[in-house]
Amino acid sequence: MLEELSSDKATGATGAARGIERRTVLKGAAWSVPVIAAAVAAPAASASLNNATVALTDDVTSLLTLNVLDSASTATAGVAITVPTTLRVTNGAGALSGTATVTITVQRPVGINVSVGRARGFGVYRFDSTLTTPGQRTAVYQSSLGTQYGFPQTTFTTSKNVSVGSNGTLDIPVVWGLAGVSTGIGINALASFPVTATIVFPGRTLVASSSILVPVGAGIL
Repeated sequence: MLEELSSDKATGATGAARGIERRTVLKGAAWSVPVIAAAVAAPAASASLNNATVALTDDVTSLLTLNVLDSASTATAGVAITVPTTLRVTNGAGALSGTATVTITVQRPVGINVSVGRARGFGVYRFDSTLTTPGQRTAVYQSSLGTQYGFPQTTFTTSKNVSVGSNGTLDIPVVWGLAGVSTGIGINALASFPVTATIVFPGRTLVASSSILVPVGAGIL
């Protein structure tokens, strides 16, 4: 009987000791787990975006021949047309890089109301020396009771990787073409088509404005 009691006490002592030892090991293991730092995604464009500007510039005043969008044909104007030829990004201090969405919209001409028939407008034929595709462009006429009329409003949209050094510039060439369909109506007035270029970066939008001028007698609309 005495031997049995001594054996139980010895066993209890051993179990307690093992419990303490086990808790000590677990505590040490918890401290040994490595800390994993959360990765913070880098912004798509640098902070120098706040110093950047964009402009439609380098106007050409002698344009006579234009491609007709989505066609192999061209049209020749009787009087030279004025168009901007460059989308220029001017950067401030700090490098600018990132993927941007570029949208160029040509509005209907100011002050010319056409209620019957359709005339042509302008759209982007080449952007950054690359031919545009029908999927990148829209041409929307005014409409009444299912009948389209007037001039089209055109929109071109694309994505572009933009990289400009500190205090540097990036020039993107733009070539225009004729958009829409002409039903042969006569346009005998100076036609000024407002143009807006928008470059959207994450966190910032840059906007430039210009116009395409078609003098009286050009005969291409």
